[in-house]
Amino acid sequence: MSDPQDTGKIDGIVAVTLAAGLSTRMAPQNKLLLDFGGEPLVRRLVGETLASQAKQVFVVVGHDRWNVRKALGDLPVTIVENPDYTGNQMTSVRAGVLAAPQADGYLIVPGDMPLLRAADFDRLIAAFNALDGEKAVVPFDEAERGNPIVIPGWSREEMYRRGINFGCRNLLINYPELVAPLKTAEPQFFQDCDTPEAYRDLRALFEAQHRPAKSA
Repeated sequence: MSDPQDTGKIDGIVAVTLAAGLSTRMAPQNKLLLDFGGEPLVRRLVGETLASQAKQVFVVVGHDRWNVRKALGDLPVTIVENPDYTGNQMTSVRAGVLAAPQADGYLIVPGDMPLLRAADFDRLIAAFNALDGEKAVVPFDEAERGNPIVIPGWSREEMYRRGINFGCRNLLINYPELVAPLKTAEPQFFQDCDTPEAYRDLRALFEAQHRPAKSA
């Protein structure tokens, strides 16, 4: 296991967008490159992350990395390559967090949630800051865990050594002392784009949200 890189310290939250997955259930298409509002899903999502209160944005790539890089174009982000991208999602979380500077916390954003907006990220960051950065902030709707999450800065040094998996669906059950649930039923925190059917439904929701209002 690699030690964290010595990349300095910044105050605030660093965002880590996970864009390395195999997209197996959407094959042969890469779900991150699907169209949302005239731009690739991943570019739209990263753009919203850049518009949030996150101080820096890191994007972890792996599968189809050159096309993902091309989709991001000139956005002011730091690209991190995950050589273990064929493993589980935690390999990308680790790659992104260890490449980032020490920070108060890390906003972990799955790359396939196109309904998320900057205001959603800022809501999570505000909840995290209100707890003085001691706990992970995780969206919950009753028993269902959502995304993205904000994990505390100490996780960069200790989360893997302590065996804490912040991606675990049973996170609140396994580590209640480390988690502050953000109770919400808003769909953007729970709907990802994993299948053609999900893409169809999400695109319909997205287009409805962005449809110009009719004149009186």
